[in-house]
Amino acid sequence: MTTSFIAKELDLVFGPTSVGDTPEERATTSSVKFVRSQIQLAPYSEGATGRVLSVREALRTFGWQVLRQAVFEGSAPLITSPKEPASTLRTRREELGLSEEKLARKVGIQISTLQRAETAGAKTPYRTLESLAQALALDEQVLGLVPNAGRDASLGVRLREMATSGDIAGFTASTVLQLSEAAWVIARQAALQVPLEDVSAQSRVRMPRHDASFGYPAYEIGYHLARKTRDLLGLDPEEPIESVRKIIEDDFGLPLVQLQMDARFAGATMANGAVRGIVVNESGMNSNVWVRRMTLCHELGHLLWDPDDRLQQVMVDLYAELELSDRDTRKDPPEIRANAFAIAFLAPPSAVQEIASRKRDPMEVVSEVMTTFGISATAAKHHVKNVAKLDTFGGRGGHLPEPEVHWVVMENLTLDYFPIKETPLSRRGKFAWCVAKAFEAGEISLDSVASWLAVPAQSVSVDALQLIVSLRDDLLGTP
Repeated sequence: MTTSFIAKELDLVFGPTSVGDTPEERATTSSVKFVRSQIQLAPYSEGATGRVLSVREALRTFGWQVLRQAVFEGSAPLITSPKEPASTLRTRREELGLSEEKLARKVGIQISTLQRAETAGAKTPYRTLESLAQALALDEQVLGLVPNAGRDASLGVRLREMATSGDIAGFTASTVLQLSEAAWVIARQAALQVPLEDVSAQSRVRMPRHDASFGYPAYEIGYHLARKTRDLLGLDPEEPIESVRKIIEDDFGLPLVQLQMDARFAGATMANGAVRGIVVNESGMNSNVWVRRMTLCHELGHLLWDPDDRLQQVMVDLYAELELSDRDTRKDPPEIRANAFAIAFLAPPSAVQEIASRKRDPMEVVSEVMTTFGISATAAKHHVKNVAKLDTFGGRGGHLPEPEVHWVVMENLTLDYFPIKETPLSRRGKFAWCVAKAFEAGEISLDSVASWLAVPAQSVSVDALQLIVSLRDDLLGTP
């Protein structure tokens, strides 16, 4: 095939104003769009009702040959089996132990619509299929095209077992759906960060090698890992940490999903395929930002340092467990280690000892540790008692401080000022920033933005996306 013939094909697919010698080069300078339905991909035309895709996301998802066929033949088939995507959707729902009623209610559709989506050969609007896939932690972009659509079977089994075992009070089908969608957010954010060249989209610090040391005393190992993590981040040994969220999302590049769950749950680490992230409950005791900082650091300790065989696909922590001292031997060594990591990471023991050397009243020491390092009263009492050997539980209670506004601002970042009110909490934060940056870079369409922020297309504007980016960048001082 001659060079001139290939150039003509590239012109026809990407438009004559695009430049480059390869499909990838052409896509970066092309404004062409495509539209997909359940069964096919076609060039975009005014009034099309399917899902609109930018040329870059269409090329990334389907490849050059599919785009070429769509242009030259008017459409290209996307279904590889007559059983799909019905088989994948039904298998995943059953794998998670979800009833038709629960899933249909979550997605906001009739049970009959779900049943049709799970019927081989039946046609369903792609937007409905997309919503179902996101709720089930499937990759909606390849639903019907790739068997199982990126399904992590071990994640599904783990969630179902946690819901049916009865071992965790309050872990219900609703919890399964919340964590399943969180797993989708985690995987989608990781995928979005790859094509973004912006340095703030990528991790700044390389993830450390896991540490399998859980020997006695486990809290000393946790303290050691906290010092190592501070060294990795370039923090001074006793420097207060302004924003744990920033460390998780920007320094380590880890997805962080905030949910409103049963008030007994504090947080979780979870994996979707090869990607791991952190889930934190906004409800319950985490409504106090100082408690939430401890929860976030506990989960970070697990994710950074626990070996893969201990992390499993989902690990859920309860407030009742996180409130215990890191010297409490009723807990398992990995939990003791994670608690010790969290408190020593936020409030280095040497700094606590220095404060204790200046004050005679144990509660004054507790109060200063709380306000200096942004930790809760219970955590500070345990820590001061353990490190400085002061009686923080037997004396007078006294008035202990509450978090000032700046702590809330630095841990919530743009959550409280998010300009698109319909977007659920789970899809705000760094995830929404990545979505907005991907649109700015031409990587995705405005239609994809609406889908991933879970809002109607009319709720999304270019101005709102620019505000999402600038608000977060301004708070973090990103150039």
